[in-house]
Amino acid sequence: MARKGSKSGKLAVPLALTLAGVGCVGGLLLTVAVVQNLSGAIADSAITNRGFLIGIGMAVLVGALCGLGGWVLGGKLATRVVDIGLAVSKLGRGGSEVRVRVGGNDELTALGRSVQYLATDLAELLKGQEQSGGAAMVSMDPLVKQLRDKTVPNQFAAVDSYEVDGAIAPGSRGGVDYFDLVPMQGEEPGAVFYLISAQGHGALSVYACRQARDELHRALTAAATPRKALAHTNKVLKQNLPSGCCAVATLVQVTAKGCKLYQAGARSPLLICQRGDVLELNAEGLALGLDDGPVFEKSLRPQEIDMTPGTRLVFGNDALHRSVGLLDQLRQLSPRHTTMFMNMVLGNFEQDAGADGLREEIVLLTVKRAGQQ
Repeated sequence: MARKGSKSGKLAVPLALTLAGVGCVGGLLLTVAVVQNLSGAIADSAITNRGFLIGIGMAVLVGALCGLGGWVLGGKLATRVVDIGLAVSKLGRGGSEVRVRVGGNDELTALGRSVQYLATDLAELLKGQEQSGGAAMVSMDPLVKQLRDKTVPNQFAAVDSYEVDGAIAPGSRGGVDYFDLVPMQGEEPGAVFYLISAQGHGALSVYACRQARDELHRALTAAATPRKALAHTNKVLKQNLPSGCCAVATLVQVTAKGCKLYQAGARSPLLICQRGDVLELNAEGLALGLDDGPVFEKSLRPQEIDMTPGTRLVFGNDALHRSVGLLDQLRQLSPRHTTMFMNMVLGNFEQDAGADGLREEIVLLTVKRAGQQ
């Protein structure tokens, strides 16, 4: 948050002067052009002179209004820059409890969101190191990645009227994110797409994430509804894990009627790509393993999504949402077939990473309603 009374004149003054000068010059040029065009039809020079004076006055007024607008705009921009600057300064001094105000859909908003993601990652890293006594992050262990990779499917089952896909772009820092798609029968046939992620980087976090995946997958395979499967997983983790240890999950239920989003502790939004726009959607719910059951089930509030032909849903791990240019890629590539969409998006991320490759693993999952928008 910006400090109260932060100064914004250094940015507002030149912007105000520039806009004032542009407005004044534009008004003067317009005055000269209008008066010269009308002077031939007006014999009285006094009227012509009066027109010049009125035009000059209007030019000055327009310049003043433009300058005022520039001052207000510069102040708002400076406040947002100061917010981000204070956050970065605090991170540089070793602090991790940073909050950046994020609003809008411009470059400053994207920068603020990136700083906030960085602060959140640092806080989780420090917390994980404290819990493990300062040991190295277990999630970077190649054996942990191999254990996860054995559960990740190479191909998903087909879902009627939908295109579904998911993949991992590997990174040097590793990561522990489990995902799969489970076909569903019964009253609402379709499938459930899920993503399980760890909270922290210690051994307990890795274990919690894997146990959450196993219990959730087992419940869904046994034809439990997403709500019942999440409730079952939460109870098992609460019984078997130490207090405070948890995992987070995002589930997307896909049916002929549409989709439904469930989130247990996950804060990364589901992205809805439709007609060139990208909308963000979150559902409410506690993380898995923090509550005995009643509060968890009461807080679990899914969000329904109307899936018209051509609508695409995109979700993934935190590294995906921190990726630069994600929204622009989704706006541009969303209409393409899902196989091409996945290859192009992940290929662009790997290309932008350069010769050193990605630092973090990116998990990209998508569901698209077949047909054209």
